[in-house]
Amino acid sequence: MADSLLSNSGITKGISVASIIWIAVIIVVVIIVAHIYMGRSPLMYLKKAQSREGFFGGVARGAGHPDCLRNLNEGPELLGLVQSAAGTADYSELQLILSKLGCLKQDIMGPSGIVEATRYQAYETAHDREPIAEVAATCLNRTISKRDLEIIFVTFKDRAKVLLRRLCTIANLTEAQTAKADKLLLFAWKDVYEIASGRCIATPGELEAQAHDAQPFEPPAIQELREYNGYYSGWTGQV
Repeated sequence: MADSLLSNSGITKGISVASIIWIAVIIVVVIIVAHIYMGRSPLMYLKKAQSREGFFGGVARGAGHPDCLRNLNEGPELLGLVQSAAGTADYSELQLILSKLGCLKQDIMGPSGIVEATRYQAYETAHDREPIAEVAATCLNRTISKRDLEIIFVTFKDRAKVLLRRLCTIANLTEAQTAKADKLLLFAWKDVYEIASGRCIATPGELEAQAHDAQPFEPPAIQELREYNGYYSGWTGQV
């Protein structure tokens, strides 16, 4: 009798475990089928998690801080000279200007033609004529005028020079070190400005084509036709 009860309980336990396993398998299959039916592959979650790391599609702003600084050959050395003034508002703003120059260079030289790096840069009334992302967009579309581009870059340069002078004083740099810092800033600025001047401003041929595109077009087949005065429609020309 006891043996019979033990065997029955063992069978019941075995059936229960098997049932639980089958139920779990069925639930997993149903979830997978539902996601596939809705157009969502389970692999999408893995791809999304991987894309957040920035290794699929490239790094938008570059590694390190500030953003895009590695795009400026003189940028790291320039900030290194006034590193002792880090933490001040002037130092943070100079970092921001260098970031904008580096990110603008990255966007206008990028093969994708998409505004990506500059769209993360904060607007600062002290040195921005317009958001740097909009500057990048007009550059990529080649719709910015030479005068507007010059004003934008001159504002960057003038403000950066003021900030750098203050930082050199705070950092107690010598006259030679200050002159070196000025040269580094000028070289970094000039590099981006020359690239922007070549890529952002439309050529005379492009401007002429745009002007012709705006003109009305009359097909040759109707150019020799006389002007219609509405005779057959009852129009007499009188009001």
